[in-house]
Amino acid sequence: MKTKILVICFFLLQEAIYAQDSLTAVKSKIVSLTPLSTKVKEVNGVAIGLGGSLIENHAGQTQKINGLNLEPNPLGFLMWMFADPAKQREDGTFLIVNGLTVSTSGYGKKVIHHGVSVSLYNYGKKVSGISAAGWANSSDRGNGVLISVMGNDIAGMEGLSVSAFNTSEKMQGMQIGIYNYSNEMNGVQIGIINRSKKMKGLQIGIWNRNDKRSLPLINF
Repeated sequence: MKTKILVICFFLLQEAIYAQDSLTAVKSKIVSLTPLSTKVKEVNGVAIGLGGSLIENHAGQTQKINGLNLEPNPLGFLMWMFADPAKQREDGTFLIVNGLTVSTSGYGKKVIHHGVSVSLYNYGKKVSGISAAGWANSSDRGNGVLISVMGNDIAGMEGLSVSAFNTSEKMQGMQIGIYNYSNEMNGVQIGIINRSKKMKGLQIGIWNRNDKRSLPLINF
């Protein structure tokens, strides 16, 4: 009950602020609540709320958050339970975050992030920097370091991927986990089971398989 009251109060406050914004065309703010108003083009400072990086405003524009993005969303866990990154539309970008994000939920598929992200999950379109997820990372592109508990599923990755299960279509760098898979691997896989259809590099694990051979312990 307390959670519902807090959520209702938040949206009432949000509507009051947006009503004031509607009197004048606002292009940028130093501090803003999220989801961002359709009249806010960018935030240069602090954004805080239920999820500027998760809820699309349908304004037909790309908004930006430059600085600190805080999302103390009490519904983050429920959103993760019902969110399926494979079914999310990936065309277009509605938000770009440059800086630090700390969230109890995570990104949607139309978000690009540059910097550091600490969240429950990250289903972003592109991540450049560091993404530490309590559950999983799923993205079209990854550049840097991706760390999660259960899985990193990245279409194209350059850098380091650390999780229980790492999968990618094209990987340049290193995968460390229980199970590592890449369709095209250029680098190093370290885990219990390592698989790659096209391998240039080194596999270290209990069982290693690539397009050339299958070997225990070390494969290349």
